[in-house]
Amino acid sequence: MPKIAIPPDLAGMFAACEDAYEQATREGYAENPAVIAAVTALKSAWKALLVANYNMTAKGFFPVEFATMRTDRACRATRKACINLHAAIEQAAAENNLYNRCLALSRPTSGRREVALIEAWHSKSSAA
Repeated sequence: MPKIAIPPDLAGMFAACEDAYEQATREGYAENPAVIAAVTALKSAWKALLVANYNMTAKGFFPVEFATMRTDRACRATRKACINLHAAIEQAAAENNLYNRCLALSRPTSGRREVALIEAWHSKSSAA
């Protein structure tokens, strides 16, 4: 039974995707719908690659070539899914940062309160 080895760069890319997803989970933006969809696509592509790799019971020239083509397609799909996952994580991180910045801007800070109190005191004392 011939087996086609998973390219080492693809295995490394998949490991990098797993690490990026773990970091996104720790930072709190892994529950973004785009990230969830990208992770699902990546897992599906990886499973298709493993199935294509381990189900090569073909004998003969054409069956082996077709199995090789399925494996190549699965490799391309896995690469594309990994790239999409990284893009989705970057987008979710940017949205999360923007959301946090908006929250920080909307909260009244003690310095702004002091300025408002000083201005109110000056306006009262100048009116009197």
